[in-house]
Amino acid sequence: MHCFFKSLVLAACCTLLCQGLIAQDTSFNSKHAAIYFPYPMYKEHWRSSIGFTLMTTPEDITEEVRLRIPCGDYHLLTKINNHFILDSRLLFQVLQNHVSTGIHYVRPINENVYISAGNDIGFWFGFLKLSGFNSKAMGWIDYPNVSVGYKTKKDLLITFKAQVSVNLYYQAANGAVKYSSSQRYYNGETFTLALEQAFYNKKHLTLAFSAISNKFFWQTWALFYKTNREIFYPQVTVGFIL
Repeated sequence: MHCFFKSLVLAACCTLLCQGLIAQDTSFNSKHAAIYFPYPMYKEHWRSSIGFTLMTTPEDITEEVRLRIPCGDYHLLTKINNHFILDSRLLFQVLQNHVSTGIHYVRPINENVYISAGNDIGFWFGFLKLSGFNSKAMGWIDYPNVSVGYKTKKDLLITFKAQVSVNLYYQAANGAVKYSSSQRYYNGETFTLALEQAFYNKKHLTLAFSAISNKFFWQTWALFYKTNREIFYPQVTVGFIL
Protein backbone atom coordinates (compact mmCIF):
# COMPACT_ATOMS: atom_id res chain seq x y z
CA MET A 1 0.00 0.00 0.00
CA HIS A 2 2.69 2.50 0.96
CA CYS A 3 4.59 1.84 -2.29
CA PHE A 4 1.43 2.74 -4.21
CA PHE A 5 1.04 6.09 -2.47
CA LYS A 6 4.73 6.95 -2.88
CA SER A 7 4.45 6.19 -6.59
CA LEU A 8 1.29 8.30 -6.83
CA VAL A 9 2.97 11.34 -5.29
CA LEU A 10 6.08 10.92 -7.45
CA ALA A 11 4.02 10.56 -10.63
CA ALA A 12 2.02 13.69 -9.81
CA CYS A 13 5.21 15.68 -9.21
CA CYS A 14 6.69 14.56 -12.54
CA THR A 15 3.46 15.37 -14.39
CA LEU A 16 3.29 18.86 -12.96
CA LEU A 17 6.91 19.65 -13.70
CA CYS A 18 6.53 18.51 -17.32
CA GLN A 19 3.42 20.59 -18.04
CA GLY A 20 4.78 23.78 -19.52
CA LEU A 21 2.08 24.57 -22.08
CA ILE A 22 -0.89 25.23 -19.78
CA ALA A 23 -2.03 28.84 -19.80
CA GLN A 24 -2.07 30.78 -16.59
CA ASP A 25 -5.50 31.56 -15.16
CA THR A 26 -4.69 35.07 -14.00
CA SER A 27 -8.41 35.83 -13.60
CA PHE A 28 -8.37 33.75 -10.43
CA ASN A 29 -8.11 36.79 -8.18
CA SER A 30 -8.36 37.53 -4.50
CA LYS A 31 -12.14 37.04 -4.32
CA HIS A 32 -11.37 33.30 -4.29
CA ALA A 33 -9.53 33.43 -0.97
CA ALA A 34 -8.46 29.91 0.03
CA ILE A 35 -5.82 27.97 1.93
CA TYR A 36 -6.28 24.38 0.78
CA PHE A 37 -7.30 25.07 -2.82
CA PRO A 38 -4.16 24.63 -5.01
CA TYR A 39 -4.10 27.79 -7.10
CA PRO A 40 -1.16 30.05 -8.02
CA MET A 41 -0.86 33.32 -6.09
CA TYR A 42 -0.46 35.63 -9.07
CA LYS A 43 -1.43 38.90 -7.36
CA GLU A 44 -0.72 38.16 -3.69
CA HIS A 45 2.46 37.67 -1.72
CA TRP A 46 0.96 35.82 1.24
CA ARG A 47 -2.28 34.55 2.75
CA SER A 48 -3.07 33.15 6.19
CA SER A 49 -5.86 31.63 8.24
CA ILE A 50 -6.55 31.01 11.91
CA GLY A 51 -8.83 28.32 13.29
CA PHE A 52 -8.85 24.96 15.03
CA THR A 53 -8.87 21.22 14.45
CA LEU A 54 -10.92 18.70 16.39
CA MET A 55 -9.76 15.09 16.58
CA THR A 56 -11.39 12.15 18.38
CA THR A 57 -9.22 9.43 19.91
CA PRO A 58 -9.96 5.92 18.57
CA GLU A 59 -12.19 3.68 20.67
CA ASP A 60 -10.03 0.59 20.19
CA ILE A 61 -7.10 2.41 21.86
CA THR A 62 -8.72 4.45 24.63
CA GLU A 63 -11.70 2.09 25.13
CA GLU A 64 -14.45 3.82 27.18
CA VAL A 65 -12.60 7.13 27.30
CA ARG A 66 -13.20 9.10 24.07
CA LEU A 67 -11.11 12.25 24.05
CA ARG A 68 -12.07 15.05 21.66
CA ILE A 69 -8.90 17.06 21.38
CA PRO A 70 -9.13 20.66 20.07
CA CYS A 71 -5.99 22.16 18.60
CA GLY A 72 -5.26 25.71 17.44
CA ASP A 73 -4.38 25.98 13.76
CA TYR A 74 -2.47 28.82 12.05
CA HIS A 75 -1.77 28.40 8.33
CA LEU A 76 0.45 30.67 6.22
CA LEU A 77 1.01 30.59 2.45
CA THR A 78 3.90 32.61 1.02
CA LYS A 79 4.42 33.21 -2.69
CA ILE A 80 7.79 32.21 -4.16
CA ASN A 81 6.76 32.74 -7.80
CA ASN A 82 3.71 32.10 -9.98
CA HIS A 83 3.85 28.33 -9.48
CA PHE A 84 5.75 27.72 -6.23
CA ILE A 85 4.34 28.42 -2.77
CA LEU A 86 5.86 27.99 0.69
CA ASP A 87 3.22 26.30 2.85
CA SER A 88 3.75 26.71 6.61
CA ARG A 89 1.48 25.55 9.41
CA LEU A 90 1.45 25.70 13.21
CA LEU A 91 -0.78 23.39 15.28
CA PHE A 92 -0.71 24.29 18.97
CA GLN A 93 -2.13 22.89 22.21
CA VAL A 94 0.40 24.42 24.62
CA LEU A 95 1.41 21.03 26.03
CA GLN A 96 1.98 19.64 22.54
CA ASN A 97 2.64 21.44 19.30
CA HIS A 98 3.43 20.75 15.65
CA VAL A 99 5.07 23.01 13.07
CA SER A 100 5.58 22.13 9.40
CA THR A 101 6.80 23.82 6.23
CA GLY A 102 7.32 22.79 2.64
CA ILE A 103 7.34 23.89 -0.98
CA HIS A 104 4.31 23.17 -3.17
CA TYR A 105 4.17 23.36 -6.96
CA VAL A 106 0.74 24.52 -8.17
CA ARG A 107 -0.79 25.13 -11.58
CA PRO A 108 -4.14 25.14 -13.41
CA ILE A 109 -5.22 22.27 -15.62
CA ASN A 110 -8.11 24.34 -17.01
CA GLU A 111 -10.32 27.19 -15.74
CA ASN A 112 -11.98 24.94 -13.15
CA VAL A 113 -9.41 22.30 -12.19
CA TYR A 114 -6.16 22.97 -10.33
CA ILE A 115 -3.51 20.59 -9.04
CA SER A 116 -0.46 20.69 -6.79
CA ALA A 117 2.28 18.45 -5.42
CA GLY A 118 4.64 19.11 -2.56
CA ASN A 119 6.55 17.84 0.41
CA ASP A 120 6.39 19.15 3.99
CA ILE A 121 8.73 18.50 6.89
CA GLY A 122 7.09 18.56 10.32
CA PHE A 123 8.52 18.88 13.82
CA TRP A 124 6.41 18.13 16.88
CA PHE A 125 7.12 18.33 20.61
CA GLY A 126 5.18 17.82 23.80
CA PHE A 127 5.55 17.67 27.55
CA LEU A 128 3.30 16.45 30.35
CA LYS A 129 3.99 17.02 34.04
CA LEU A 130 1.60 15.52 36.56
CA SER A 131 2.02 14.13 40.06
CA GLY A 132 4.57 11.35 39.67
CA PHE A 133 4.53 11.66 35.91
CA ASN A 134 7.11 13.76 34.04
CA SER A 135 7.26 13.04 30.31
CA LYS A 136 8.37 14.88 27.21
CA ALA A 137 8.84 13.89 23.59
CA MET A 138 9.65 15.25 20.14
CA GLY A 139 10.04 14.01 16.60
CA TRP A 140 10.37 14.70 12.87
CA ILE A 141 7.90 13.58 10.16
CA ASP A 142 7.97 13.83 6.37
CA TYR A 143 4.70 14.55 4.48
CA PRO A 144 4.65 14.08 0.65
CA ASN A 145 1.27 15.20 -0.71
CA VAL A 146 -0.83 15.92 -3.81
CA SER A 147 -4.01 18.00 -4.14
CA VAL A 148 -6.70 18.40 -6.78
CA GLY A 149 -9.06 21.36 -6.65
CA TYR A 150 -12.31 22.10 -8.47
CA LYS A 151 -13.86 25.58 -8.70
CA THR A 152 -17.63 25.54 -9.16
CA LYS A 153 -19.61 28.20 -11.02
CA LYS A 154 -20.81 29.60 -7.67
CA ASP A 155 -17.21 30.07 -6.45
CA LEU A 156 -17.30 27.12 -4.06
CA LEU A 157 -13.77 25.70 -3.95
CA ILE A 158 -13.56 21.93 -3.43
CA THR A 159 -10.19 20.32 -2.72
CA PHE A 160 -9.21 16.68 -2.31
CA LYS A 161 -5.78 16.18 -0.73
CA ALA A 162 -3.92 12.88 -0.37
CA GLN A 163 -0.94 12.80 1.96
CA VAL A 164 1.40 10.12 3.23
CA SER A 165 3.67 10.39 6.26
CA VAL A 166 7.07 8.90 7.05
CA ASN A 167 8.42 9.03 10.60
CA LEU A 168 12.03 10.22 10.55
CA TYR A 169 12.93 10.53 14.23
CA TYR A 170 11.37 10.01 17.67
CA GLN A 171 12.70 10.88 21.12
CA ALA A 172 10.99 10.58 24.50
CA ALA A 173 11.89 10.82 28.17
CA ASN A 174 9.98 9.88 31.30
CA GLY A 175 11.97 11.12 34.24
CA ALA A 176 15.44 9.61 33.96
CA VAL A 177 14.33 6.99 31.44
CA LYS A 178 15.08 8.07 27.87
CA TYR A 179 14.37 6.53 24.49
CA SER A 180 15.16 7.61 20.94
CA SER A 181 14.86 6.07 17.49
CA SER A 182 16.11 7.28 14.11
CA GLN A 183 14.57 4.33 12.28
CA ARG A 184 12.48 5.57 9.36
CA TYR A 185 9.20 3.85 8.71
CA TYR A 186 6.08 4.42 6.63
CA ASN A 187 3.48 5.80 8.99
CA GLY A 188 0.24 5.96 7.01
CA GLU A 189 -2.06 8.12 4.92
CA THR A 190 -4.36 11.10 5.33
CA PHE A 191 -7.21 11.98 2.96
CA THR A 192 -8.79 15.41 3.27
CA LEU A 193 -11.86 16.96 1.65
CA ALA A 194 -11.89 20.75 2.05
CA LEU A 195 -14.62 23.27 1.18
CA GLU A 196 -13.85 27.00 0.97
CA GLN A 197 -16.22 29.85 0.23
CA ALA A 198 -17.11 33.41 1.25
CA PHE A 199 -19.54 33.41 4.18
CA TYR A 200 -19.85 36.94 5.69
CA ASN A 201 -18.75 40.44 4.76
CA LYS A 202 -16.27 39.17 2.13
CA LYS A 203 -14.61 36.91 4.69
CA HIS A 204 -13.83 33.34 3.72
CA LEU A 205 -14.16 30.10 5.64
CA THR A 206 -12.44 26.74 5.36
CA LEU A 207 -14.22 23.56 6.44
CA ALA A 208 -12.21 20.36 6.04
CA PHE A 209 -12.80 16.72 6.94
CA SER A 210 -9.76 14.44 7.29
CA ALA A 211 -9.49 10.68 7.52
CA ILE A 212 -6.14 9.98 9.19
CA SER A 213 -4.82 6.41 9.20
CA ASN A 214 -1.48 6.28 11.05
CA LYS A 215 0.60 3.92 13.14
CA PHE A 216 1.66 6.97 15.15
CA PHE A 217 -0.19 10.26 15.48
CA TRP A 218 1.68 13.04 17.25
CA GLN A 219 -1.33 14.25 19.30
CA THR A 220 -1.50 10.86 21.04
CA TRP A 221 2.18 10.57 21.97
CA ALA A 222 1.37 10.61 25.71
CA LEU A 223 -0.89 7.53 25.31
CA PHE A 224 1.50 5.37 23.30
CA TYR A 225 4.40 5.60 20.83
CA LYS A 226 3.07 3.59 17.90
CA THR A 227 1.07 0.50 17.09
CA ASN A 228 1.91 -2.33 14.68
CA ARG A 229 -1.10 -1.37 12.57
CA GLU A 230 -2.65 1.83 11.26
CA ILE A 231 -5.29 3.43 13.49
CA PHE A 232 -8.11 5.63 12.16
CA TYR A 233 -8.41 9.20 13.49
CA PRO A 234 -11.30 11.37 12.21
CA GLN A 235 -10.56 15.09 12.23
CA VAL A 236 -12.47 18.28 11.44
CA THR A 237 -10.73 21.57 10.59
CA VAL A 238 -12.32 25.03 10.67
CA GLY A 239 -10.33 28.02 9.47
CA PHE A 240 -11.09 31.73 9.06
CA ILE A 241 -9.02 33.19 6.23
CA LEU A 242 -7.45 36.49 7.26
